[in-house]
Amino acid sequence: MKRFILGLAAVALLLAGPARARAGGGKVLPATATPLGYSLQDMAEAMAYFNTSYNDLDFYPDTPFQILYLADPNTDTTNTFTVNTGTKFFVPVFWVDDSMPIIGDFPDDKDDIAHYVFGRKQLGAHDLEIVVDGEATTLGAAYAAGATLPFLLDGDGKHIIQVGAFLTPLSKGIHTVTIQGTLDGDAILDVLGGPYSIEATYTVIVKD
Repeated sequence: MKRFILGLAAVALLLAGPARARAGGGKVLPATATPLGYSLQDMAEAMAYFNTSYNDLDFYPDTPFQILYLADPNTDTTNTFTVNTGTKFFVPVFWVDDSMPIIGDFPDDKDDIAHYVFGRKQLGAHDLEIVVDGEATTLGAAYAAGATLPFLLDGDGKHIIQVGAFLTPLSKGIHTVTIQGTLDGDAILDVLGGPYSIEATYTVIVKD
């Protein structure tokens, strides 16, 4: 079965020890925001090989953001990130591409991306959220962006769609960032026989 969900194989273990930081920073930027000159479409392109290699760090993109992603579940690495104050973040929620087998009617036109991701006859995504220290932000159609590349690493496709968002820097301390949502459109039900739940939690330690 085609693997298309970005880094959702496991839920991270939360870091034990010091008390967690009170909410500070980590605000989800509007979909039209271009922090440091990057758009959501730019990040879809930048992350295409990392995504389709299933988070192989050899393909981790060179961007000015800390990308939150699930580590290889076969290693001892937990989904914990340590960063300096002032670090900006990109948080991918899921991705899908047109490598075989194609799920549903993969769009040929970027104007059809939102319908494909959120439409009931296609992926049927809903309740897509990024939760930072307990504060949830719902991601709507504008947070879905696509890119075209010469090739992808998971098959014969050349087009990828990613849902994700930029976060502002977090305050010093320990924070949790959770991604969650559901895909239960007709195309998903045809492939999986039931809905697909997205859920993963990251720990972010911000130091001086």
